[in-house]
Amino acid sequence: MLPIERRKEIMDILIKQGSVKADELAQRYQVGVPTIRRDLKYLSKEYGVNLMYGGAYVDEPSSYQTAEEFSITQKRQAHLPEKRIIAQKAARLIHAGDTIALNSGSTVELILDYVDDTIPINVVTLSLNVAAKARTLSHATVYMPGGKMRNISGAFIGSFTNDFLRNFNIDKAFMGVLAVSLKKGVTHSSLEECITNQTLAEVSDACYLVADYSKFDKVSMANMFDLDMFDAFITDDKMPDRYKEYARANDITVI
Repeated sequence: MLPIERRKEIMDILIKQGSVKADELAQRYQVGVPTIRRDLKYLSKEYGVNLMYGGAYVDEPSSYQTAEEFSITQKRQAHLPEKRIIAQKAARLIHAGDTIALNSGSTVELILDYVDDTIPINVVTLSLNVAAKARTLSHATVYMPGGKMRNISGAFIGSFTNDFLRNFNIDKAFMGVLAVSLKKGVTHSSLEECITNQTLAEVSDACYLVADYSKFDKVSMANMFDLDMFDAFITDDKMPDRYKEYARANDITVI
């Protein structure tokens, strides 16, 4: 294993466990303790890892808050300035001929306010609300699945939805989320919605996390994604620094 690969794995272990011991890592990777110490010093310099006697640790919140899911009407009012900035950043990534996916939520809905109405695009969405807005774009072709709709989010879920999504080859998927944490990744209050979002990610070439600062250091019931599956985090300047460090360690762009 190359040093850069080993250091990436060690960083991932630090993020998930909070701390590591040099002797245990040496045994795991079949290298000497001095080699591991050099790795930890590198991670300290590049990513702010804290060194301690016999190992290293990372700063993290003492506990994560439980995320509460609100109705789409309530979501539209919360953190609106940050959401608009994020939506503008996301819209700049959309080009003529793209097939894009928007899952559901108030932030991904806002992306459509900033898409160039003169360019042809295909929009695949799980959300009735997003589809209604997308149809106002004169050069957008809109696709949405059938199935069961969750009233609180307006998102379609279930086997019919998943089967429909598998017909597409999506260039860019913009994923609104409920809760993000370093240890658990992206989590959600609905297991069915997690499965549908996972299907959407499977058929997408690039996936973008779309989230304002209030979504970080939160957890919910069901696991949706590991953070390292994203190509970029599209967020505001209040995102905690530890997520920036995680992104750097995993070659994820922060926009």
